[in-house]
Amino acid sequence: MKKILFASTALVAAGMMTAGAASAAEKIKLNMSGFSKWWVVGAWQDQDFQEQAGLGAGSYRQNLDVKGFNLITFDGSTALDNGLKVGVRFDLVAGGHSDNVTDVIDNSYAWVEGGFGKVLAGMHNNGTALLHVQAPDAAGNFTSGGVMLGNWAITRPGGVMGMNQRVGYTTSSNTTQIISDDKAEKLTYVAPSFYGLTLGASYIPNAVRNSATAAGSLGQHGRGNGNDRLEAWGGGALYSNTFGPVGVKASAGYVWVDLKAVANKAENAFTQQAYGAQLSYAGFTLGGSVQRASDDRRNGGNSSAALSGASQVGNATSGNTKANVYELDFGGTAYDVGLQYASGPYAVSFAYFHSSVIGITNNTIRNNKDDTIDAYQASGKYNLGPGVDVLASIGYIEYKDQRDGLAGVTANQNKAYSNSGWTAMTGLSLSF
Repeated sequence: MKKILFASTALVAAGMMTAGAASAAEKIKLNMSGFSKWWVVGAWQDQDFQEQAGLGAGSYRQNLDVKGFNLITFDGSTALDNGLKVGVRFDLVAGGHSDNVTDVIDNSYAWVEGGFGKVLAGMHNNGTALLHVQAPDAAGNFTSGGVMLGNWAITRPGGVMGMNQRVGYTTSSNTTQIISDDKAEKLTYVAPSFYGLTLGASYIPNAVRNSATAAGSLGQHGRGNGNDRLEAWGGGALYSNTFGPVGVKASAGYVWVDLKAVANKAENAFTQQAYGAQLSYAGFTLGGSVQRASDDRRNGGNSSAALSGASQVGNATSGNTKANVYELDFGGTAYDVGLQYASGPYAVSFAYFHSSVIGITNNTIRNNKDDTIDAYQASGKYNLGPGVDVLASIGYIEYKDQRDGLAGVTANQNKAYSNSGWTAMTGLSLSF
């Protein structure tokens, strides 16, 4: 995979040098576009969780809030005399969640395009995520980009692990897209479409976003957590075509991550696979997707106690707190399925999402169960005019920590290991 990406990048460079003068008629001029979505959200969640989730008795969440998702895109391109096109794109996440985290530049990359395809360099979704097909949602309010599944309405217990959390060690996202690298800097190659088939691949030198300088030198990546290498390769394919009145979309993607950490003798081979498909006919769209993650690793434990379900493979030799080294398998599966009907200005949909992940806390597998997330959502959209849509969603989500029901844990503690609730929201989407 890395050889393919390097070869395509070399092809671009060679083409630019050998095709004669590469001047352009004019400099790149940036255009502005984007969207603004604002929701009025009602949320009603488990009372036991609110009282016992570390907040103290009588501490409750709001039942009403306002949430938004706003994006301003600046992009532009120019055509060179040698036939190549070059361009840039910057996405500014412009508020809405009030968390002082998401209000930053999201995508930021340059690209070169020609007969060979397109090469992107910078911060963007990897090739598998760019080509991924998922369950449809009329309001664009499902999986990780949605209010409910984005964990913005019903509180996700801190111990519940979702998909895409393992590589970046960040808040989990409820989606079948492979986005564990969190838009870390990368090279991505997208081949020209051929009879409806598009191929893409990415090379990610450091799969933990914004961490390349933490170790103080290029090539030694990490965030102070002992990671000496965390690079990834991935590839994906998208097929999109129509056969008479029937539309077909299908996608497949695979990402492999290599992690080596000398400090605790850890060796990881983390892999993720994602598949999706949609069929459309007479206004109906039926679709779904699945992701499977697997982390086979050798990890230095922080105590001499064996990990549940693990086998000892050696002894750690570095670090005063490191003891026995054990081997275990980490894994998780997520899938979604949905049905949408659209006619004229109207669209309605219903979708379901499920994830089941082996969660690990302090190098311990808990209770021989999986962390699970189940979500149901119905959505609707009505178009008022060009770029103006009224949106609505109603849904239910349930989070379960695998420690729920753990022997020897008090009833009050168990109340903090699960949460569930209903959401109802209406909003306005403006695109420009």
